Order: sequence, then C-alpha cells, then structure tokens
Amino acid sequence: MRCRSVSDLQKGRSFRFRTLQTTLAAATALSHSWTACGAFQSTTIVRSARRDSLRLQNSWREQGASPQYPLGDLTTTTTRSMSGMNEQDGGSTSISISPAGTNNLSGATSDLIQSTLDPCVILMKQIVSRHAHQWEHDPNGIYSLAQGVVYWEPPRHAQAAILDELQASTNDLHKYCPDEGLPELVAALQTKLAKENGLESTNVMVTSGANQAYMNCVLTFLGEGEKCIVFAPYYFNHVMAIQSTRGNDAVLVGPIDDNGYPDLNWLQETLDSDEDDLIRMVTVVNPGNPTGVSLPRAVLDEVADMTRLHNEKSVDKKRTWLIMDNTYEHFDHPKCNTLQQDKDGNGFHCSNADHVVHIFSFSKGYAMAGYRVGYIALSNEGEFSKEAYQQMLKVQDTIPICTTRISQVAALGALSAGRSWVIDKVATLEIGRRAILSALEPLERVIGGSGAMYVMGKLPDGMDDQEVAERLVEEYGIAIIPGSFCGKPGWIRVCYSNLPPI
Repeated sequence: MRCRSVSDLQKGRSFRFRTLQTTLAAATALSHSWTACGAFQSTTIVRSARRDSLRLQNSWREQGASPQYPLGDLTTTTTRSMSGMNEQDGGSTSISISPAGTNNLSGATSDLIQSTLDPCVILMKQIVSRHAHQWEHDPNGIYSLAQGVVYWEPPRHAQAAILDELQASTNDLHKYCPDEGLPELVAALQTKLAKENGLESTNVMVTSGANQAYMNCVLTFLGEGEKCIVFAPYYFNHVMAIQSTRGNDAVLVGPIDDNGYPDLNWLQETLDSDEDDLIRMVTVVNPGNPTGVSLPRAVLDEVADMTRLHNEKSVDKKRTWLIMDNTYEHFDHPKCNTLQQDKDGNGFHCSNADHVVHIFSFSKGYAMAGYRVGYIALSNEGEFSKEAYQQMLKVQDTIPICTTRISQVAALGALSAGRSWVIDKVATLEIGRRAILSALEPLERVIGGSGAMYVMGKLPDGMDDQEVAERLVEEYGIAIIPGSFCGKPGWIRVCYSNLPPI
C-alpha cells in the first residue's frame, strides 16, 4: 500500500480528501432528507440498497466469514448478576458478543476459536488488495487511514544497538534469556517507569508486544466462568484474547458516555451486583484505542478506587485487577496525565495501586511495531501483586519463553533516545489530526482526537459502516476501520498517524 503525506491527501490531483468531506456532508444531508420524507421505501432506493448489500455479502463469503456480521453481532443481554437496562447509543447496558458465524468446516477447530472475532486489520487489507488494481495508475495509490501505525522510523539508536551487538566479538543473540527479559533492559525499564510514569518498586516482564502482555493477564487472572469488563468501542484484540481462551460469556461490555469516557455509573452498578466475585478484570485503554480519547486523571483515579473498594468487600478475597493499557502513553495530546514532578510536562502518570497492572509498548511512539516488544509492570509492594507476577511467569514461559533477544537489544537502544525524541515526533501529527477532524466535521457526532492517533465518527442513521468502509476504498482510495469491528456499529475509526505531514 503506497502512502504519501497529509498534504497529498488534501491537495493531490485526485482531490480525494475534499471529495471525502463532500461525500460525508452529502450523505448526512441525504439521510436527513430520506428520513423526513420516507424515501427509503421507494423502489429505486430499496433496489440499490439490496444490490449493494448483495455485493458486500458476496465479498464476505469469499473470505469465509459471516456475510451479515463478519466480526460478530452485538446483542443486548441480561447477565446473571446484573439488571438489564436499555441502550441508546451510549446508554447503560450489559452486552455480550455473539459468534462470528460458522461454515461447514467449523468442526475442524474449537468452538472457542470459532466464536472469536475475525482480525479486522487483515480483513481491511483484503479489501484494499481487492481494489488495489483500480488505483495502480494513481501516483498516490490507496491512502491507509486504517491500521494504527506511525509514519516515522525507529530512533537510530535502536539500529545502532543491534549493529554493535552483531559486530561484537561474541554475543548471546542466539541464546535464551531470562523469562522476564534481558536484565539490562528490565533495569532500564524500571528506571523509566519511576522517572516517566511515577511507578516506584515494580516487577517488569518484557513481552512480545502489548497484545501478548494482555494475553498474559487473561491467562493469569481469568478463570473458568469468570468475567472481564471492556468498554465499547473496544480494542478488538482484547476481546479476541478473552473469547479465544474463556469464551463469549466471559466478556462484559460496558458503554461510554458522551465524552468517550467509560460510563462509571454502569461500572459501579456492575461491580456492586457482582455478588459471586466473578469479575476478575476491568480493562481500560488510555489514551483510547479506538476512541482516540485521553482520559483525565480524575476518571482513572475513580476507576482505580472503585476496583480497590470492590476488592476490600470481597468475601472470598478474590482479586479484581484493573488492567491499564498504556500503549499510547506518548500520545496524550492535552497532557491530561502529566506527572506533577515532571518539569518538562512529558511524563505520563500511572497509578501505583497494587491491584493495577500496567501494559506498555514500543510499537507506537518508538515506531517498533515489527520488533514486537511490550512490557508489563506490576507493583512489588503488595502480596497479591507479587504472587500474580510469579504465577504470570508460567504463562510467559509457556508462550514465548522470552521475547526475541535482538528485539530487546533494539528496545534498549531506543530507550536511550529519550522520551523527548518520541514527544517531538508525536508533535508532527498535529497537521494530520486537524485535517481528519476537519474531514469528519459533516458527521453528526465525532469523538477522539485528544489522545492516541484516532478519531471516530458516527455515520448517518441507516448507513452500514462496513459497506461505507469498502466503498471508501473502492471509490475514493481511502482505507478506514468500520466501527462494528470495535463493537460500535454505525461508526468509523480513522487513524491520522499513518501519513507524514508533508
């Protein structure tokens, strides 16, 4: 997939950026007009909608996925320990995730994996590949605003560290290292966590990316019949990790409020009704993926307090762990979580509570997605967290044993570039951020843009977000992520970090 710059997207010969904005504005106006006059009942529109629907269903069938809901159907349900409530786009409810659809080969694999969401980035890449020939003569190709990647390359320190290791007279790159990571990298990360995140006295475990870090948490904390809370729109790989190991019933999906924050009233009610102590994990991503929202420190403190108090009330002393995914810690644009002791204002505050597990990544800020390096930080103060760390080493030893040594060497080198190197790179995203916010202005509702690298927009009522995503690729050469892939049908997620500003 060829990518140019934000300037190309706005001013290129195809004028696709302007066309995208005009298209969204026209779609919004048409939606209001059709709704007002009942034009959706006309033969012409129904025939057109049916034709488009059949075309989309055929494309999904070619991939062996469910033609209606290729990544799972969200259905409102009442869970055993909670009262059912009505949901109206952000209202309070408990929802579970239905299977993604089966075919006549489903017996070849487990029911758990059959009911797991399909990987949406792969599906979007298949759509792009299907229409790539239409744009092969366009000098700009297809613009990817889908996958969450940055346009810059890793700091030169990462490559230099690898070269130094390879050129050394002897090296241990071919050997295992301790399960928790290279001692020098673990020590450097502990220093970083104290200085940049305010996390003192931590146990660190280096993982093969933040996704493996989250899977470590699921396998360590979530037992048979137990539950994990996520908030929709959610990060799809989190849900996939839970589904593939514990099934759909283990996922409790809560709503967000109008600001894109987790609905804390829903969370409190859900924890209060958890009389059997089945909720073992609460997952929060900050800054948010896919919401693109930076959560204020006050919101995070309240979530931490809620889960702490829930633990204190537990009769069986079962622990509810707050999993904080800080993958986008460098992308807190309004600096909602600045460390008080940080004079430069570039640090990112994280809770020191011993029931909070923190996940970090080198994939985004340091542009090292292909190296697959993430890490987990647990408090070394509480007895529960110490025990959790020791038990998690069983998972670590079973899955990777240890993260690839050469990647850990690169990560150690990248750290030496300093947080300021990343912050300077992130600052260059402002042009793209404003451009995408401007493009989505015609939509009725937009959230995000304050954190991470995403903005979400609500499509006019009656528009299928998956169909819109395919048509944007086919007709305008722009790839985005449908909101239904993230548990938010009728919305789209747009990434603005993929393209350089000029």
